[in-house]
Amino acid sequence: MDPSGVASEYFSRMRAGDISVVDLFHDDATLIGLGTTRSGRDEIREFYQGVIERAGPCPRSAGPLLADDSRVAAEVVIEFPGGQCVYAVDIFAVEEGRIRSLTYYICSQSQ
Repeated sequence: MDPSGVASEYFSRMRAGDISVVDLFHDDATLIGLGTTRSGRDEIREFYQGVIERAGPCPRSAGPLLADDSRVAAEVVIEFPGGQCVYAVDIFAVEEGRIRSLTYYICSQSQ
């Protein structure tokens, strides 16, 4: 799968609340955001399991994916049950059809 396809599949699985989203990551991948770094698929799985169970986020790209070789950037709207939205930017580094690193920046939150 090409890098844009990997990012699209990531959003599809997240919208479905599918923990198999973690399978899109390399075994030694990193997830970076909100001042923390999670390393390895086990730590990343723990993070997503908690997020999916507690918050039930429904992220979607707010525009076209921006791809340059192995890197993909996405402006993201994350909707939560109850109507709250968070705006973010996700930057994917993809190697061999899997996410090597995902860095996310939270931009703003609606009330």
